[in-house]
Amino acid sequence: MIIYSHIENLLTYAKAHLFLDELDVVYVRNRLLTDLKLTGYTEYEVDCDAIEEMTNPDAVLTPIVEYAVAEGVIKEDAREAFATHVMDAVSIRPSEVADIFSGLHGRSPQKAFDWLYDYAVKNDYVKQSRIAKNKHWDAKGTKGKLEVTINLSKPEKNNADIAAAKKTKEERYPACDICVENEGYCGHGMCRQNLRTIPLTLGGEEWFWQFSPYSYFNQHGIAVNLSHTPMKVNGDTVRKLLDFVDFAPAYFIGCNAALPIIGGSILTHDHFQGGMKQLPMHKAPILTKLKCAEYPYVDTGIVDWYNSVVRLCGANKELMIEYASKIIAAWETYTDESIGILAKTSEQHNGVTPVARKLDDKYVMDLIFRNNRTSEEFPDGIYHAHPEYHHIKREAIGLIEAMGLFILPGRLDGHLKEIEKYLTKEVKYSKPALPDEMKIYAPMIEKLTKEAPKCSAIEAQLNIKDEINRICEGILDNTAVFKKDEAGTASFLKFLDGIGIR
Repeated sequence: MIIYSHIENLLTYAKAHLFLDELDVVYVRNRLLTDLKLTGYTEYEVDCDAIEEMTNPDAVLTPIVEYAVAEGVIKEDAREAFATHVMDAVSIRPSEVADIFSGLHGRSPQKAFDWLYDYAVKNDYVKQSRIAKNKHWDAKGTKGKLEVTINLSKPEKNNADIAAAKKTKEERYPACDICVENEGYCGHGMCRQNLRTIPLTLGGEEWFWQFSPYSYFNQHGIAVNLSHTPMKVNGDTVRKLLDFVDFAPAYFIGCNAALPIIGGSILTHDHFQGGMKQLPMHKAPILTKLKCAEYPYVDTGIVDWYNSVVRLCGANKELMIEYASKIIAAWETYTDESIGILAKTSEQHNGVTPVARKLDDKYVMDLIFRNNRTSEEFPDGIYHAHPEYHHIKREAIGLIEAMGLFILPGRLDGHLKEIEKYLTKEVKYSKPALPDEMKIYAPMIEKLTKEAPKCSAIEAQLNIKDEINRICEGILDNTAVFKKDEAGTASFLKFLDGIGIR
């Protein structure tokens, strides 16, 4: 039977890429035979050279999943769960992964993370083939050299979903989608059987690191508190972030503000997000140099960026923690009604997104000031993407987008192709005749057709991208609590002056 050759290919792949020990091959083979309801076996020769060159398991895994569906072993909707089960069977145990990582980290932190990421790709936890489907471009014409991705691999959560999840009291196991108990678990629509994590100690607490299955950039992952405890941002958070960049000096790490609209997609569990990537905001220069008499050896400045950011840079870790903590605490209570900033009404509105990295022997901490207040005019958030931009992005603007890497919803892929047809005149534009799902794009289509009455397919694609780039800049401007006008600048300096930063 051909299925036996597919099993042998997978076992050979696991020996080549997943550290499957020769002594465990018979045991793992028998597990797979049981899963596939097979009672016999015939060994086949395999192309070892071809398998050695594989960068992910698609070619050896897919035929086994297809067989399971065709033979009624699993139902059609169980493909992903079965695939993760199979890859878990041929992967080494979590403790073995942690031991190998620890041994490598003692010699080179980056080699350890490189190995762990490669393992996550090779055992199919990081979905390399799905990630490759995402559309990505550099918005070079923008002031901040933004980057844009159309997400075709993972569904995005909206603000209402996130806020509702924070309030839910439902008891379940695991308590949420990022708890450590997800390692090896399959349930609630989550397939985590092939997940492997490594332990961390941050701020004296037990945490762990795992990579994201749908990476938005190189080695994108999350650091997660071992305890299921709500998100928070304070001085302890700053210490943990700096502890992490000591542990992974090539990475940046950041924490979303712990509030709906301006926070991450999971507010019920304390976690950070980072990876090996220099995001556009990291490259932004200092616009205004500042000094604080209390911390003379920490460089301070307002970053030349769309939203409101203060950057601290210093070699003394304890002073950096103390200084950043003071700024965070001050912002949480800062109100300036003259420009619409209210720290708190019946609930907290001001929050900070802190982002840490290392440059040589110095710590760099960017503090992004956020506010989640809503109004009748802006029910989704005053400092959120405004309604005129919702056709492109309505979802939460978390730390990755606040730093200039936009993750746009997958619906755009097909919709932008339809807009292109109107611009090239392949389809005649008529607002009343627009399909329902395209009506939100009417102002965009009319704007682009007015600017370029007729254009080629290439020109249409470029014009659409330019418009999206402009919109992304506009969204980041919306998120700025201190606008770039005279009143906003004065209020920003007033806030900083109030804590001795001039």
